[in-house]
Parts: sequence; C-alpha cells; structure tokens
Amino acid sequence: MKSSHPWRRPRVAVPVLAMSAALLALLALAIVPASTAHGSNASTSACALQGTTGYTDEGQNTDYNRFQKPEGTKHVGVIYVDFPDAVGTTTPLDRYYDQISGADDWMQKASNGKVSLDMKAPNGNWVRMPKNSTDYHWERGFSWDTHRVYVKDALAGAADAGVNLADYDMFYIVPTSTAAAITHTPTWVQNPATPTQIWNKATNAWVTIKWAVTFGQDMWNWGYKVADHETGHTFGLPDLYAFNGEQHQYVGGWDVMGKVSGHAPQFLGWHAWKFGWINDNQVSCLDTNDKYSTTLNGVEHGGDGYKLAVIKTSDTTAYVAESRKAANNDSDACATGVLIYKVDTSVESGSGPVRVVSNPKAAAPTGNCTALDMQTWQPGQTFQDDNARIRIHVNTSDSDNDTVWTYKW
Repeated sequence: MKSSHPWRRPRVAVPVLAMSAALLALLALAIVPASTAHGSNASTSACALQGTTGYTDEGQNTDYNRFQKPEGTKHVGVIYVDFPDAVGTTTPLDRYYDQISGADDWMQKASNGKVSLDMKAPNGNWVRMPKNSTDYHWERGFSWDTHRVYVKDALAGAADAGVNLADYDMFYIVPTSTAAAITHTPTWVQNPATPTQIWNKATNAWVTIKWAVTFGQDMWNWGYKVADHETGHTFGLPDLYAFNGEQHQYVGGWDVMGKVSGHAPQFLGWHAWKFGWINDNQVSCLDTNDKYSTTLNGVEHGGDGYKLAVIKTSDTTAYVAESRKAANNDSDACATGVLIYKVDTSVESGSGPVRVVSNPKAAAPTGNCTALDMQTWQPGQTFQDDNARIRIHVNTSDSDNDTVWTYKW
C-alpha cells in the first residue's frame, strides 16, 4: 500500500483580523495535538458528534456492547446452507467462497492494515436448514426475531456437523444459489439484553452468537464488497443509500455503505475516525468562529497527517472536507479532489445521515460514472452555507494532498 509523504503542512489557526507573519508562525508552533481517540466515547475532539438514534448512526459513541470493535483480526466462520426445497448442487469451496473471499483484501486496504477478515469454511459441504427457503419469510424490513430464527437454524446445523462455533467472532451464512426466496443480504446484530445462544457440541457448552451476515442472491450482483458493507454494520455503521426515493441520492458511490459497487467505495474519513483508524490528531476541528488552513492527505493512504477538516455546526451536525485520490480501494474513482459532505448524527440509517455537497462546477460524468460520482472540489472553488455561517475553500492540490481553508463566523 502507498504510504503518505513524511512531511505535512501544519494546520494554522488564523483569526478573522489580519496578523503578522511572525505571530502566525508562533501560533503554528503553539498548536498542541489532541489526545489519540479510539472506540466508544474516546474522542476528546470538540468536533466529535454524539449519536442520538440508539442504533447505527454517525455518532462517535458506538455501543461496543452491541457492535464489534473495528480492530484486529476478525475470525469469520463461513457456513453454506441449503434447504429441502432448494438443494445445493455444487461444491461450496469453489464458486461460493471465491465470490466473497476478496472482502479481506479490501478491508485490509480500507483500514490500512488495522482490520483483517480471517475467513474459514470449517464445513466443506452444505448445512441443511430444517425449513424450506420460502418458510423463512425473507422480506426487506423483516423483524429481528424472524432473522434470528434463520441465524440459529444455520448455526445449530453447523454445530451438529461438528463446527466449533467458539472459534469465530462472526459468521457469514451463504445460501445455495438455487434458493431464490433468500433474496437480499442483511446483517444480524446481537441484542445483549436477550443473548442468542446455541449448544456447541465441540465444547459441550453454550456459545453466544453476536454477529452474522446472511447473504442473499444479490451477492452474485454486488460481489465481495457486499461482505465489507455488511461487516460495516457489525461495526455500527448505518446505510448511506436511501430507503425511499432514488436509492443513491445521498452519497452515490463515495462509500461502500452507500453504493456497494461504486467507483470510489473507500470508507469516508469520518468513518475511519469513528472506527479509531485515524485519531484526533488527524482531524482539523473548527468549532468556534475562526479560520484554519489544513493540508489533507488522501483518505486512501495510511500514515500520519491530517485526514479530515471538520466544521461543527451543532450538537449533531458538521461539515466535513476530505481528500480523495484514485488509489487503493478508490483506484477506479471518477473524480479526485476535495469531497465535502454534511454529517447529521440525529438522522437514521437510510434517511441520509451523510449527504455529499454538490459542486455546480463539477465536471460532467462520462462512461458509467454518475453526476454524484463527480462531486469533488478543485483549487479556487469555494463552498459556503450562509445559514450555517461556514465556508470551505480549496486552495491547492497535488497527487497526494489537498489544502483547504475552513471558515466559521
């Protein structure tokens, strides 16, 4: 993976009134980095917004009693299931495993090596479900309890087949392609208040099941990145596509939590901060009336330096600027430059908790790129929200970095 440059231009705080160059230099030297953030409630930045929805949202305060921490190696048990009315006819380890195995490489690149998915298929054959596929009521919006029945049946069958469920942090449950009734791919997340337990024959003990991705036939359309999208839910992320109206109206393909097959699906820098993959030192925070210059390194790259310029506009809202480059998971990006978006941690999953700001001067889309895929900002261009009393101006750009001025008045 490409590393960032070893040098970074420091963020400089500049008041609205002019100052001498000497005083600017002193202020730059006086900036003291904030403490490192990781995990729930760990950020000390004034721009770290708290979630209010009680479940998946864009807040920094992820409930890691319910969700899993996005760090280290995740041991994933891949369980293949078929049904009395939809019998598996091919060997899973060939076609099926290959369809999702690329998720690990993508996640390692996305996290700059901080998370890996160690996927193992402990049972090389089908686990027969006790009900017909049509009896699992596989409808969008089905209840948590209905979903749990499916998860329990699959993993109880795996345990009966000799799989040691205790070896795994989470499970990928993959149905035979003949099960047309199992259409879409939802994620099942535990409710700690009512633990889901399965008798594990390998250890003669109960095992608590916490997280499972239950694949549907759409996996053949989306490919392995659907596994990364759904694993993002186990980390506490909401959906960034729209549940109603035009599906990709909010972020398009700028994050895998939006359009899975998007041209630039790298997790937003805001998500990297929420996950602890970047820390408070890498976030240029403007929460009072002031003016900052920040050189942002592309979110696709690892290393030190600023990744986000954030202007806090309320207890639950902020504007964010980040640098996007055609590298690593974004190598197929339709446009590069500064991506500007608004975060609202009070907005629920599927209703636009993140919305990319459109640039009226963006280039026209070509090929199979959409208009939203083109919405980056270039040197000399300025976004301003008069109601929020903020401004973001792109000053310079190169192959790895973009420098922005952020204003709040």
